[in-house]
Amino acid sequence: MGDETNGTERAQHDVPGPDLWTSTGAPLVLHVIPTPLARGGQREARALADALDRPGVRTHRVLCIFDGPDEVRTDLSLHIADGDQPGVGFNIRAVPALRSALKRLNPVAVVAHGGEPLKYLVPAMIGHPRPLAYYAIGTYGAAADHRLQVQIWRTLLRRVDAVAAEGTEVEDELVDLLGVPSTKVTMTPNGRDPDVFQRRSDGREDDRCVVTYVGALTEGKRPLHFVKAITGLRARGVDCRAILIGDGPLRDQVEGPAKAADIELLGSRSDVAELLGRSDVMVFPSRPQGEGMPGVLIEGGLCGLPIVATDVEGVRTVIDDGVTGYIVGVDDLDAMIDALTRLVEDDDLRHTMGEAARTRCQQEFSIEAVAALWLEMLTPLLPPGLGTPTG
Repeated sequence: MGDETNGTERAQHDVPGPDLWTSTGAPLVLHVIPTPLARGGQREARALADALDRPGVRTHRVLCIFDGPDEVRTDLSLHIADGDQPGVGFNIRAVPALRSALKRLNPVAVVAHGGEPLKYLVPAMIGHPRPLAYYAIGTYGAAADHRLQVQIWRTLLRRVDAVAAEGTEVEDELVDLLGVPSTKVTMTPNGRDPDVFQRRSDGREDDRCVVTYVGALTEGKRPLHFVKAITGLRARGVDCRAILIGDGPLRDQVEGPAKAADIELLGSRSDVAELLGRSDVMVFPSRPQGEGMPGVLIEGGLCGLPIVATDVEGVRTVIDDGVTGYIVGVDDLDAMIDALTRLVEDDDLRHTMGEAARTRCQQEFSIEAVAALWLEMLTPLLPPGLGTPTG
């Protein structure tokens, strides 16, 4: 774990001065993520920072607080070790390290990508005011039932100058539950790069339909529900290749049933785009707890995959039920198996829905479309001219 002094000294050593960020001395907008794990929020932060840069001028940069597998490209890290679940809870060592980094970099604005960076940025910025934007990724789930937690988030959000809400459910909760003025909130959907997420004809092992799950192995994401759905397909004699991508606390519980259902467990992977591009159908079996606008649905859609998803927050924003996939009841396993059966056995239906999903996600959830909304939100916080797109 190390002590506070070592964490701070290492951060100071690794954080360059502003002159090393750009060759033009352009002001710095700092995007802060908790870890470099290849999760939706972290990947989107990287893509947004790249999309928001002006041609020839590197202005937007990604800073990572905690150590982890280098799955997402970051521009610097504070290199704070934080055990098996970095960013969970509150690691006091992150505050002085982050304060030191902000002092050296002197960004003109800071963006907290998710609640984990926000809870460190607010105390780290005390006495050193600068514009702070917050990307609200997902609803607050069970925390909304606890008065103390709600009050903590209300206090943190009073320091924020602008909020990007990942979906309409998130936007409503920010205003109604957490007291954020509606004038501060912009609905900015998840965005992904269509050139990264697309169909791939290379690397397929056989001609069977590939059904894929991507997500953390947690109670909320319900990987065991995916296993049950594949088990149901096998019981009907429906032949497919099944892949489960992700890791987490339920791995030991999932491993046995998954192997019994002939599901390939790939663990946490940094090549999710390639794996999805070689898949044919996606399954999203989440519970209605803490979702905002699941980015993995956009990733699957851009890869031309029809998706069978449970009816939780954000799903209907991405999936056009019956056109780009199927939305089923949260606990309706039979409906999920029925939908998967239709898609696996009907090539034409699968291809038609997949093409519709790619078109819909390109039009509404490309990183370019989302970056335009971010520019509109950030421009009032930035020096004149910095928020103006030039390419």
